[in-house]
Amino acid sequence: MTQIQMNMNNRKTALILLGGMATRAGNRPKYLLIHKGESFLNRQIKILKEVTDEIILSCRNEDQCREIPNYAGYQMVIDNTLGMGPTEGLKAGALAARGEYIFVAACDMPFLSAPIISYLFDRAKSADAAIPSWEDGKIEPLHAVYRRDALLQYFATHSSRRLFEISKNIDTVIVPVEEIRHLDPYLQSFTNINDLESFSKLQKE
Repeated sequence: MTQIQMNMNNRKTALILLGGMATRAGNRPKYLLIHKGESFLNRQIKILKEVTDEIILSCRNEDQCREIPNYAGYQMVIDNTLGMGPTEGLKAGALAARGEYIFVAACDMPFLSAPIISYLFDRAKSADAAIPSWEDGKIEPLHAVYRRDALLQYFATHSSRRLFEISKNIDTVIVPVEEIRHLDPYLQSFTNINDLESFSKLQKE
């Protein structure tokens, strides 16, 4: 193993997916929504800096990259194909990542938890992914850890861009949310703000 490979194996990457059109949020960029005086994106970056070695921001195009204020110091990637959903951002991020494992976060999740992210990195060791799952079987593929090489191999050999298909076709460790409740009793870290109604409710809490 070369020194470069050893360095990569010790690195952890965070990828924040910003490229959605936010149609249910009145086309307002959800990552710039302000909660308690701080944007969602700034809140996420603050947490991710505690547990990862690099942070990549995934945008849908160059115009969006230019619209993001005050984050020019972070690496930004853009979708190669428009309209493909979050998996296109996942692919672009995997291509750019320097870490062996990548924590992927949707930009509308303002309460990320450093202990939970660290736990998912640990659970992903010796596998291709660690993805939280709810009691009804629904998974959280945009609050999960993936092995970079497994993602790249998937995208090179599969045409489906459904997140669920990715989890089925790589060696995925399913992590029941009850397993991590001791780190986040109310599972607040999985809160996602999909629309303005949810945001308004959040501001009143």
